[in-house]
Amino acid sequence: MGIKDDSFNQLLEEEKKLQAQIDALQKQLIENERQKQAAIDALLRKEVLNLLGFKPTDLKQPADVTKVTDKLSQLLATKKKAESNRRQEGQAGNYVIRENKTKNRFQQANSNQVLRLNAPKKVENPTPNARTVTNLDEALYENIPTDDINRARNSLTEGIQKSYKLATASLEFDTERNVFVVNDNKTRLGFTQPRTQKIPTLRVDGRGRPTKASMWIVKANLPRLSNKEAIKTDPVGFAEGFTRGHLIARSLFDDRVFKTKNTKRTNLTPQTQWSNGVLQAEIEKEVLEAVKSHDNVRYQVEPLYHSSGEVIPRCYHIQARSRDGKFKLNVIVPNVEPGFKINYATGTMTPAD
Repeated sequence: MGIKDDSFNQLLEEEKKLQAQIDALQKQLIENERQKQAAIDALLRKEVLNLLGFKPTDLKQPADVTKVTDKLSQLLATKKKAESNRRQEGQAGNYVIRENKTKNRFQQANSNQVLRLNAPKKVENPTPNARTVTNLDEALYENIPTDDINRARNSLTEGIQKSYKLATASLEFDTERNVFVVNDNKTRLGFTQPRTQKIPTLRVDGRGRPTKASMWIVKANLPRLSNKEAIKTDPVGFAEGFTRGHLIARSLFDDRVFKTKNTKRTNLTPQTQWSNGVLQAEIEKEVLEAVKSHDNVRYQVEPLYHSSGEVIPRCYHIQARSRDGKFKLNVIVPNVEPGFKINYATGTMTPAD
């Protein structure tokens, strides 16, 4: 029994030694972690103080911490002021737009063809020539810079979202077509207009700005001949560099039913060449194809103005729905021109920096 007892006691002693070693290692690990965190904190403190314009020696007393808090308060006030200025200038608000890469079924599989439709070469002229989109040279819109794409995204301002009840809508920016997709293309567009109507319903506000155009588009009423007649009527706010953009395109109805300039003007707004001849043109192709496939399509275009003082829309809210419900479309097309900044109140278009 004595030998067994001695062996057992030795095992207990070895176990104690091992446990002591384990405890020591754990303490060392904790100390190493503490030292590492202290080094990180010291480095972070130094970098933050340096960013705020302080040196570590500037903070010697607990009361000196107020210097840092005062500086942070100043920066916060500056940030709020900048955000306020951005809202007043009509820039995008603090909302999130998820990028949605959806292939446009009207674009070729060739990636170069996609770039032609979505992207701009710098234009040498100080402003684009005022012309109809029938003369549009799509080669101008190759390799669009990121700044121009951002301007397209920023066109849907916080003010527009509130004014047109889009603040709670689901908004995704389609990076292929450079348009906003609203509520996953679902729409509540109604069917109140007669299906046989050949003339769109057009609305204007007190300033004469077009505010909405809607129509039942029926296959039998589509123009039989392409209308290439030059547009001579100037929309409200028309200025150099813009096109005369139709709300309801001439490919969807025969606008020769309009007998006066005043009537034609209610279907026109100043629209950039890119917005009119590229972005909206692709949407109109999709609608035209839907009319041919489903016959009856309810179609509505609503110009979106940032404020009552602006005469040029920032965007166009386009909705469409076939009577059988198989075709639905709900998008917002930016009214921007790559390479240029636009004053939407005066119509002035200047080269971007």
